[in-house]
Amino acid sequence: MSTRARSRTVSRPAVKATAATATASAGESGGAPAASFPTGRILRFTRTERGAHWVQAFSFLTLLITGFMLQLPALESVVGNRALLREIHLASGFFFFFGPAIIALSGDRRSVAADVRDVDTWDGDDARWLLPSLGRLFGASGPRQGRFNAGQKLNAIFVVWSTLTFTVTGFIIWQDRRFPADLVNHANTLHTTLAYVALIAFLGHLYLATVHPLTRHAFRAITQGWVYASWAEEHHPKWVERFAPPSPPPAYDALRATVQIVLGSFASLFAARVLFFWIGANVTDKVTSWLYDLTAWPGAASIHPNTGVHVFDWIGALYCLVCIATWLTTDRLRRLPAA
Repeated sequence: MSTRARSRTVSRPAVKATAATATASAGESGGAPAASFPTGRILRFTRTERGAHWVQAFSFLTLLITGFMLQLPALESVVGNRALLREIHLASGFFFFFGPAIIALSGDRRSVAADVRDVDTWDGDDARWLLPSLGRLFGASGPRQGRFNAGQKLNAIFVVWSTLTFTVTGFIIWQDRRFPADLVNHANTLHTTLAYVALIAFLGHLYLATVHPLTRHAFRAITQGWVYASWAEEHHPKWVERFAPPSPPPAYDALRATVQIVLGSFASLFAARVLFFWIGANVTDKVTSWLYDLTAWPGAASIHPNTGVHVFDWIGALYCLVCIATWLTTDRLRRLPAA
């Protein structure tokens, strides 16, 4: 999901601003109290939000590179191993689809839920922000924005829907013998077209985040979690006005999150295993074989998959349910007192 604010880079003096200076402007405009920014900084993204973002970012970049190498012979010749590229591409698809969701559900769910609400909330200022304005390209202030400006909201929506579309069409292409030929052809066309659109969006995102002088300051938010309060008040005033410092995490929260990520990963693998058994996935496919090997737990390995044979893997489904139940039990650790 995109989280780069389109605004001016904070100058060197502003970077060194004191807490009083950073919060004075917020107080004058009815913003958050100065006590909210004791260091002149304001938390923009939690570890959960940053973790989900970077898992998706790295897996997407891997998929993009390997996908275009598989599509374009000139690029494929650089590696010279099509089978390896295909295996990396398909394995990365699991991280791309399941990874962000597992981290979001296992980590600070409140922060992720707040992101969803902010992206899904639109007002007149968002509509006015989308109107063409050359002045904003040169640093002129636009309509007052909340935590995300309208451009970032549109990008977030695109990321969510493109992730679902990539996953569904990619799965159909991968298991092409299990679906009608017309459906596979349409899925291939949509998958390829969306890849070019996503490439353009990614390059624009990368440029605004790391190169463009008017926007690159916000890169701190997705790497270190914070931005300067003076910058936030200038570019996201409606967010600063309702900002509330997050509550401290419960005791053993890091351990709980780690255990839930592991359990969520196994639940996802078993869910995929059940699906692959049900459609009769090609058992000679290397990535499919890896999936079966990772889920060959006691009792599960006794059920042998067969290409084109539809089997309900009830033992795999049972393990999936056990992982989910254990995940829910571990989730109760959130009720412990703050650390």
